[in-house]
Amino acid sequence: MISGKVIPEPRCLLSLLVLFISPPAAADWSLDMLMQQFSLASPADARFREEKQLALLQAPLVLEGILSYRAPDYLKMEILVPEHSLFEISGDSLHIETGSERRTLSLDSHPLIRVFAESWRAVLSGNGTTLEQHFETGLTGDRERWTLRLVPRDTQAHAYIEAIIIRGSGARILSANTLETSGDSTLMTLLPEND
Repeated sequence: MISGKVIPEPRCLLSLLVLFISPPAAADWSLDMLMQQFSLASPADARFREEKQLALLQAPLVLEGILSYRAPDYLKMEILVPEHSLFEISGDSLHIETGSERRTLSLDSHPLIRVFAESWRAVLSGNGTTLEQHFETGLTGDRERWTLRLVPRDTQAHAYIEAIIIRGSGARILSANTLETSGDSTLMTLLPEND
């Protein structure tokens, strides 16, 4: 019969100590940290390629152009291919130029357009409060390779958009995939500067 206290081996104690002291790997990466990185980033201009997968079309519709952002709320999407058009958002206004047609819309009157605008502007400005005001958020990955899933809170917008999935690295967006409830999707890929 053995009596008295059982003393664990030193290796076992060390392992337990490391387990209790070390924070989980996911604890060093959060939405707040991602937003902090973007809040420190500079104005951005990037070439993009967008593929729209529509049930009505046999092949994807491909657009190419330049996406520009200036803090706090200016976003411009200039489409160069297949034909020139311009979508410019500043504050709560969207200015559209297609061919000879020019018009201005209020984002307040178009919740679906606001969802797209805020998904980009809130991330690029590092504004987590605005992001969570408009979306349910889910962040996975780490600082070097992250995925941010945005689900619109607005019921009218959520009737059309299932989710926007943004992938990136550090304070750089690599792609944004908009999944529609109809099954259609739009994948925008931001191209590296040397492409």
